[in-house]
Amino acid sequence: MTLDQRTHAPPSRDIPDLLRGKRISALTLTPPPETLQNRFQFRGWHSDDAPIYKQMLNDPALWQFMPEDYPAPLTLDLAQDLIALSQQATHHKVRAVVWNGQIVGQMRLEWAKGATPPASGEISYWLGRAHWGKGLSTRMVALFAYRCFSNFPALQYVAARIHRENTRSLRVAHRLGFQAAPPTPDTPDWRQFVLQRGAGPDWAALADRRG
Repeated sequence: MTLDQRTHAPPSRDIPDLLRGKRISALTLTPPPETLQNRFQFRGWHSDDAPIYKQMLNDPALWQFMPEDYPAPLTLDLAQDLIALSQQATHHKVRAVVWNGQIVGQMRLEWAKGATPPASGEISYWLGRAHWGKGLSTRMVALFAYRCFSNFPALQYVAARIHRENTRSLRVAHRLGFQAAPPTPDTPDWRQFVLQRGAGPDWAALADRRG
C-alpha cells in the first residue's frame, strides 16, 4: 500500500491482520484540493537518486537544526547507504518529495513503536536549500500528514520535534494546527508538537500560495 491509495478507514471485513486489535478511526478527513495534490508527489527513494540526494544533503546549513550530526563529507557511497536505509520500512515510511516534477526534499513518518501501524508516530522533513523561501515546507508537511492519516486508520496523532531556534519549522507547525506539548526537561532545546487526527489545515489558503 502506497501513501496515495486509501482515504478512509476500511470496513471491518477489510481490515488487515496488522490492524486487528487496534482502535480504527472512522473520522472523515477533509481532503486537499486536487490542484494542490497534483503539484506534489511522495515516492520512495531510488538508488539512482543518489547524486541529487547527496547534493541537497551535503549542506551544513541543512543540518543546523537536525537531531543528527552532519556526516561530513557526505559521499556518494554514503548517500547510497542512506537511501538503502530509508527503504527499510519496518519502523518508518520515508518518501522523497517531488514538486512539479523535481525532487525538493524528504518526508518521514517514524512509528512510535516497533509494531506497525501504532496509534502515533513522529513526522519529520527536510527541504533542499535551493527550494527555501517558496512556501513548500508548509504544503508538503500538510499533504504528507493527510496521506499518513488517510492510509493508516489506526493513526490518531503525529508528533514533531522542533529545535527552539528553528523559526521556519515552528511557523509551519503553528500554521498546520500542531499543538505544543509539555516541554521535556532532558531536551530543553527541543519543542514537542502534536497534530491530532482530523485537525486539518486551511486547504484553500495553502492551495492559493505560489509555487
